[in-house]
Amino acid sequence: MTFSKRNSSKDSSQQGEVGAREAALLILKEVEEKGAYLNLVLNRVLAQRSFTPAERALLTELAHGVIQRLQTLDWVISLYSTRPLKKFTPWIRNILRIGTYQLLYLERIPEAAAVDEAVKLGHRYGHKGVAGLVNAVLRKIGREKNKLPWPSREQDPARYLSLFYAYPLWMARRWIENLGLEAAEAHCSAGNQRPPLTIRTNTLRLSRDELQKVLEEEGAGTQECRYTSVGLYLNLAGRLAELESFQRGLFQVQGESSMLAATLLNPQPGELVLDLCSAPGGKTTHLAALMKNQGRIIAADLYPHRLKLVQAACARQGVQIVEAENIDGRSLPPQWQGLFRRVLLDVPCSGLGVIRRKGDLKWRRRPEDIASLSQLQQQLLRSAFQALSSGGVLLYSACTTEPEETTEIIDGFLAEEPLARPAPLSPFLPPALSVDEKTEGQIFLWPTKHDLDGFFLARIRKR
Repeated sequence: MTFSKRNSSKDSSQQGEVGAREAALLILKEVEEKGAYLNLVLNRVLAQRSFTPAERALLTELAHGVIQRLQTLDWVISLYSTRPLKKFTPWIRNILRIGTYQLLYLERIPEAAAVDEAVKLGHRYGHKGVAGLVNAVLRKIGREKNKLPWPSREQDPARYLSLFYAYPLWMARRWIENLGLEAAEAHCSAGNQRPPLTIRTNTLRLSRDELQKVLEEEGAGTQECRYTSVGLYLNLAGRLAELESFQRGLFQVQGESSMLAATLLNPQPGELVLDLCSAPGGKTTHLAALMKNQGRIIAADLYPHRLKLVQAACARQGVQIVEAENIDGRSLPPQWQGLFRRVLLDVPCSGLGVIRRKGDLKWRRRPEDIASLSQLQQQLLRSAFQALSSGGVLLYSACTTEPEETTEIIDGFLAEEPLARPAPLSPFLPPALSVDEKTEGQIFLWPTKHDLDGFFLARIRKR
């Protein structure tokens, strides 16, 4: 991304004075026009330029917030603009979205400041007439924001959830059908909350207590995670990649739900383990740490460029027992049949459990994706199970809570495969988590119930 405005010789970006709002504008335009992933673009911008801690926080809030609430923002703007949004340039469209997001959701920012800054961007990326329109629309929204004509929650609950919480209508309908209205609304609300930054201690090099001391010396605040003995919540004002502790491989950025996958598989030192669909390597390096760098892990993935991420993570953290293999998990080599004592299968999925981390995902997904992914997951599970040795354990992991990708996959497989049976999860779960006796071997993690990313984990043993 180049920080340049359209055609002004007074371009502040060329003078190194791009503020949080302008940086957010440039990010949002790239996401809209190029289909880029928000997290990748945002991380690149934060790495390219220096921002004060306050600017970093505002930029991150605006970029994530606008994407999270995109549908709602566009609906509100359309109520008070005489011109359809599609008639505006991408610049003006996103200036209006940024301004509207501040007016509706950021109470700490004065209304006048939100409008004035948007008007300045309107002058810079448009012309006087357009800037005047931005001013008029945002001032109308500021006056009317507490009287918006939301759909009726009682008469049209799906449309209400869709607009009030900003989700595609098909998702709202699906969750109401699967969870009920009350739980679906809580699920939508939780998906719009910003999750904490969590890291996993690299226990090959130090303990969690030791890592906390190192991070605090570097000026970062920490708090122990609730569900894992190696996780920390990290409060950081600067760039994570600049921390010496990160560069030395003392920790891995990883969601707390994700950390439980390797823990529940419970690999032992000296074992032969298969990590299928292993990229980007967070779970792979966790397996190696649990195995104390003793044994052998085959990290397989379909995409060579993603395998490089696994190799880089291993190199940074001092992992020496991983062998990367570029393989389609649906057709593993015949010599792998019955070879592995443990198999971790982290399946490609809809990702609807991690929407709070990847807000743009909900606008990319389509209803038909779930059915096609379910077929892929079944194929991968059958293939992975064939690679498992007699008495071995497979851990199925998915960052979603949709039935077609979770319980229906596992229950269907257990019913069809005579050598497969549920393996207990309880001995490996932290005290704060429990499973229903009727579904021993499976657990859902919920943003609403556990304040975690939505995940499904199932443990299967081969007879």
